[in-house]
Amino acid sequence: MRTATLCFLSVFAMLSANPAVSQDDAPDGEQPGIGGFWEVVTSAGRFVVRLDMISSVSEHEYLIDGAVRVFECTVDTTGGQTARFYYLEPVTESSSVTTGSATLNRIKDLTNKATEKVGIGNVDTVVTKNYPTTTHAKTTEFRMQNKATISQIYEHAHRVWAEEKGRGEKNTLRIKNG
Repeated sequence: MRTATLCFLSVFAMLSANPAVSQDDAPDGEQPGIGGFWEVVTSAGRFVVRLDMISSVSEHEYLIDGAVRVFECTVDTTGGQTARFYYLEPVTESSSVTTGSATLNRIKDLTNKATEKVGIGNVDTVVTKNYPTTTHAKTTEFRMQNKATISQIYEHAHRVWAEEKGRGEKNTLRIKNG
C-alpha cells in the first residue's frame, strides 16, 4: 500500500511540476504534427487525415442565390470524409452581381436570434445548415472569420500533401481566429 501511494505521489508531482501547454496557449501558424498526417486546428474543432488518404485539395469561390459569395477550400479523402473550410461574404450593392441584401439581412437576423436562444456563439463562425437541402453527409465543415484563412489552409494542405508528400516538418496548421 505504501509503495502504491508513493508511486501515485511521484507521478502527481511530475505532472504538477511540468504542466502541458493547453491548446488555447499554443501559437497560431504552422507547427510540427503527427508524422504522415495533415491537421488543421481551429477554435471550433480540428480535422486530421492521413496524407495517403487525401485524394484532392481545391480552392474555389461561388455564389449562393446571388446574395452570398462563398470562398472555400475543400480537402477530399479516399475514406469518404471531406473537410470544407469556408468564408461567407455578402454580395454588396457595389458588386457586379445582383444583390439580395434584404434576404441576407433577414437571414442574418434569424441566425442571430437562433444562436442567442440556444447559446451556440458567434454567428460569423457557426456552420449553419438547412436540412435537408444543405446536409453534407461525411463532411466536416469549418466556417472561418477571415477570407485570407481559406487561401492559407489551401496553401498549407497543398504544400504538405502534393509538394512535400509528408516529408516536411510542419504538417499542422493552427488557426485561433481564422
